[in-house]
Amino acid sequence: MSIKNPLIRLVSVFAVIMVLSSFGSLHGVAETEAQNADNEVVVELNDDFFNPDVITLPNEETTILLLQNKGMKEHTFTVKGLAIDVELQPGEEKKISIKPGKTGTYELICRYHEQEGMVGEVVVE
Repeated sequence: MSIKNPLIRLVSVFAVIMVLSSFGSLHGVAETEAQNADNEVVVELNDDFFNPDVITLPNEETTILLLQNKGMKEHTFTVKGLAIDVELQPGEEKKISIKPGKTGTYELICRYHEQEGMVGEVVVE
């Protein structure tokens, strides 16, 4: 019985180490992916306008978009041609990664406030 207790303790410690190591590995992967992005663009979603309202992205390269809702209303960052549709509550910010595969000019809208003029463009060069 005394042999089993140390063996159980050893196995338990080993299991804990493995679990903690895997969490560290996952964090490292996410960090590496973020660092590999070619650039980051900050986009403010204000009440009824985007800042900037024209966003230029390189084709076939990863760009991180940091979306910040600076307004008092809920907004969306919607680019149908690039399959992007992100909702943000007031004060919320989100990061999205995009790697366009086709050049062109794409319509950017807030689904809730398009009629109020909350529109822009995403240009992929």
